[in-house]
Amino acid sequence: MAQQQSTPDPAAAFRELVSQWEKGINEFASRTMNSDEFSQAMNKATTASTTMQQQLGELIGRYLMTLNLPSRSEMMNIAERLQAIETSIHRVGAQLERLAGATAGGGPGGGPPRTKRPPSTGQSGGTS
Repeated sequence: MAQQQSTPDPAAAFRELVSQWEKGINEFASRTMNSDEFSQAMNKATTASTTMQQQLGELIGRYLMTLNLPSRSEMMNIAERLQAIETSIHRVGAQLERLAGATAGGGPGGGPPRTKRPPSTGQSGGTS
């Protein structure tokens, strides 16, 4: 019999290539991130980003004020005040229900409120 040569596995070669590529990238990233220059650059980038966000917030606030529109903080304040008002209304409603229940059950007459109407006088029950 003839000896068969084993065919190379393309998936294994690809896995090896990706593994070496990842290893190289990880080594480069580790060296870069551990340097003082990288730390300083990241600190400057973070500071710049924070400053830009603050300036943009102030700019938008002035723009909204020019248009006579409320800012985000003013809308949040309104929402908080509205929530407090709703809570108070619910409390008052619950107290009124308790008072109405106490009056209906233990008020004058001692029983539940009358719901049946007396028969009306002056009308005949038959048809003409």
